[in-house]
Amino acid sequence: MTLTTQTLSTAIERLDLPLPLSEIHGLCCGLLCSMPSAAAKTRWFTELLDAASLSPESVASRAGELKTLDEWFSQTLSSLNDSDLEFSPVLPDDDVPVDVRTRALGDFCGGFTYGVGIALGQGGQKPLPEDSREIIADFQEIDAVEVDDGGADEAVYTELLEYVRVGVLLVLEELRPITPVTQQKPS
Repeated sequence: MTLTTQTLSTAIERLDLPLPLSEIHGLCCGLLCSMPSAAAKTRWFTELLDAASLSPESVASRAGELKTLDEWFSQTLSSLNDSDLEFSPVLPDDDVPVDVRTRALGDFCGGFTYGVGIALGQGGQKPLPEDSREIIADFQEIDAVEVDDGGADEAVYTELLEYVRVGVLLVLEELRPITPVTQQKPS
């Protein structure tokens, strides 16, 4: 069962996370694109628990919300690895004003670049491939854009969303390429 945006928003609210849903998803995706999934999961939860200022004692009382986030992490991992390339950032629905959706897309990009930055910092700062470096720079620009009320354009938003969606998949491919399984010849 796919979690709804409302279910995720409720879990984030109950955890007192001071981050928007789209930024949390971007962080998750950035980490998953640039480090093994087990390490990404540990780091993602560490970042979220730190942001929520949850003490180790209070974590047990938030088990339901944390289970929801754990399910979301697994769904995100599956969507990134989907052979049909169906991945899409978690953003507000189309009935929300385009200004709000554009800001959320910027938040996703900010979270994504932060996640990739964390992984690169842990990995000894090896250089990013050129395409990934360009995408990260573009994501930083998208994050930095200030959107005034009524200042966003639906067509531009749609193009940016597709660029971000495909950009995430390209970064995933470049930073964690799938190694084909080689078949052994019978002896």
